[in-house]
Amino acid sequence: MKRIITLLGTTLLGLMLLTGCNQQQEPGVTIGVVDEAAAFQNNKVASQAMEYLKQLGEPMQAKAEAAYNAMQEDQTEENVAAYKKAMGELQQSMQGEQQRVVALVDAKFREALETYRKDNGLTVILSKGSVLSSGETVDITADIVAAMDAMTVDFELPKQPEAAPEAAPETEGEQAQ
Repeated sequence: MKRIITLLGTTLLGLMLLTGCNQQQEPGVTIGVVDEAAAFQNNKVASQAMEYLKQLGEPMQAKAEAAYNAMQEDQTEENVAAYKKAMGELQQSMQGEQQRVVALVDAKFREALETYRKDNGLTVILSKGSVLSSGETVDITADIVAAMDAMTVDFELPKQPEAAPEAAPETEGEQAQ
């Protein structure tokens, strides 16, 4: 009887082991953590964006500064109006361009994150600011900065095609001929 119980127990144990081996294990969740501020700011694309904005703003800033100096020398209504106009143009132009350039950099940043996540089999990438605790092995900030450094972005506005001059409308006399 002891022998049958031992044999039966061994058989059951073997069946349980075989059943466990046949079940497919789901892969674990793999996580990456990135310091968004550092990765977004400390890369070649962000540096190029800042340089582009600086070069774009220099002529407008010089114009506004000249208008300011003229206003300081002689505060006439014309000089004050010219200064206000120059500052308004500078602020409006630069604000719109900054938003456009930041959106371009952000799109490249998101592209770098998604490509890295897919290429490295990560399930999710979390912001370092929202993670309470993590090991250094999941910090992918340097890898994202390297990916951003490898990217190129053209910040120049696309050239608008020159409009063809409109044909002059025909007069009644020309239509009859």
